[in-house]
Amino acid sequence: MGKRIRVKSKDRSGMLSLFNSKGYIRKKRGQPTLNPDIKVGIIARIKMYKRLTPYKAWLQITKLKNFPYILEMHFKNRKGSADWWIKRFEKPESETGIRENFYRNHLRSFFPKNKK
Repeated sequence: MGKRIRVKSKDRSGMLSLFNSKGYIRKKRGQPTLNPDIKVGIIARIKMYKRLTPYKAWLQITKLKNFPYILEMHFKNRKGSADWWIKRFEKPESETGIRENFYRNHLRSFFPKNKK
């Protein structure tokens, strides 16, 4: 693992705020970030669809034949089965809302809105 700091103090102020209760360095919590290789590939593919808005281009990309392989690489570190997540992408958007959430959480920040 890594170096462990052993401290008996319950006060986690100052330098101790960087370590968890077990003595290891704190890591970012929550949903895993998108792999940079996958992110670059998806963004480049979205930019290829020049006539569509980025969100509509994203919806077109999710319908491509090799898209489940990309999803499998992203969801392999998720809790549970990666197949379950991929099957959710195959269902209609109105049923799950997973495509919209994925776009909002991982891709929207790369496509600023046009201010008119």
